[in-house]
Amino acid sequence: MALSQKHRSSIYSSLAPVIGEEEVDALLSQFPASESDEPSTRADLVVVRSDLSLLAAELRTEMADLRADMAERFRQQTVWMVSALFGGLTVGMGVAVAVASGLS
Repeated sequence: MALSQKHRSSIYSSLAPVIGEEEVDALLSQFPASESDEPSTRADLVVVRSDLSLLAAELRTEMADLRADMAERFRQQTVWMVSALFGGLTVGMGVAVAVASGLS
């Protein structure tokens, strides 16, 4: 638990004449001055670990969705390319047949 500034001041003014200013400073430095100075506990680490696990699961889900979307787009591209290739060949063959028929 953090010491309030009022308590820190009271401790300092009471102990400084008895043990010295440097010693009181050293003693008070062992106590957090604010809540943010509190050391992390195992419970804090459990919360952080669970948050990280949740984020990792969300990331895996997003990556799986992206992978599925990319696979679908690749499939569509392949279908389009094959259709365009064979469509072009079919038209080319039709023109060749028509030209050949016209020459005969």
